[in-house]
Amino acid sequence: MTMTEQFLYQRIETLEHAGYLLDMPNFIEQCLSERIVLRDYQQKAFQYFVTYYENEGLRENKQLHTLFHMATGSGKTVIMAGLLPYLYTKGYRKFLFFVNQINILEKTKENFLNPASGKYLFAENIEIWGERVPIREVDNFSFVDEHAINICFTTTQKLHLDLGFPKENGVAIDDFEDDKIVLISDESHHVNTRTKRRTKAEEAADNSWEYSVERIFRANRDNALLEFTATCDLKDPAVRQKYTDKIIFDYALPRFRDSGYTK
Repeated sequence: MTMTEQFLYQRIETLEHAGYLLDMPNFIEQCLSERIVLRDYQQKAFQYFVTYYENEGLRENKQLHTLFHMATGSGKTVIMAGLLPYLYTKGYRKFLFFVNQINILEKTKENFLNPASGKYLFAENIEIWGERVPIREVDNFSFVDEHAINICFTTTQKLHLDLGFPKENGVAIDDFEDDKIVLISDESHHVNTRTKRRTKAEEAADNSWEYSVERIFRANRDNALLEFTATCDLKDPAVRQKYTDKIIFDYALPRFRDSGYTK
């Protein structure tokens, strides 16, 4: 990266210093569980995303693709949960959550879907602009509730297999072509296998998880891809180049340690 190249979050920092950072909409916090008290950096993460989404100059007519580079324990799932109602107001109804490990998937489903859980992320009643909006789990996007946040939970491996070998009640590439969908990738460093490859043979191999994610993301111009990880390998030149214009918020372990929020 040259001196003139900046990460996306650094460009937004410049806007912040100039007084152009947008406020976080009140309904984001209102849609979250009353047990959740947003930390200052979490509020800032929402502000950075809203500023980016609303600023055509920053987005440069690109598809919405961002990475939240945030330390383990800093509350990435809170950011995911808060972005759902915000993107709902932008017309999104279909959300695909995928992660590499099944145990993380089950934990996230519990946090997103079970109001009886002590770690449930949402308010008892989610209300956006006077309209009650339920959270629904779906197996695919063939039939969705247009007045709900519809989430399909899967693993990266299963997503890859479903696209390669379509079956009934599974997701298919057609699901991502007909209507705009938000893809939420947790522990997203696991899908950078293709980026980090070096040989021509490896670069030509399109049967990787990363290729599958890229394929469904590009299936519709309005699809969005939100990535979250604590360990983006920015020392790798190819990974660094890929994410220069995508890291929207950087709160890696050193900053988290200095914050006083760590145990």
